[in-house]
Amino acid sequence: MSFVSPVLSLAGNQLTSLPASLSALAGLKKLNLSHNLIAHIPGCVYSMKSLVFLQLACNRLENIADQIQVLADLKILIVEGNCIHALPKMLCRLTKLELLNVDFNDIQSVPAEMHRLRRLEKLACHPLDKGLHIRHNPLLKPIKEVLDGDLQALYSYLKAT
Repeated sequence: MSFVSPVLSLAGNQLTSLPASLSALAGLKKLNLSHNLIAHIPGCVYSMKSLVFLQLACNRLENIADQIQVLADLKILIVEGNCIHALPKMLCRLTKLELLNVDFNDIQSVPAEMHRLRRLEKLACHPLDKGLHIRHNPLLKPIKEVLDGDLQALYSYLKAT
């Protein structure tokens, strides 16, 4: 009988990728890959269908692949401090998300489907707060002004455009 820990932290190891063999960790609940040199979410992560927490802060990510939608149980996704240019529409299929942190990236726009993420209850500022963390991005106007309001204002704006 083998035991698989529901948590794996590989933070701060200067990793650029992960071995494909980690896709065997299908029961993994929490994965921390922060503070590495990862440019693309490793393919094996998409096999970890039980993930509820995925931490990829402070890497070299430039995008989030559409494949992210297979992680349907994700409640917390942290990708702050990367070089992400845009959020994919498929991210909006992760309807269990309670915390999405995309602070300190290069995001200029967000998908109109963001309103599907109903469990993101507010625009969050404090790192421990649940909600949408999207400050410190070069968002194009008028979204920047909308973000000075609240999440409902953002959703209303996105639906109208």
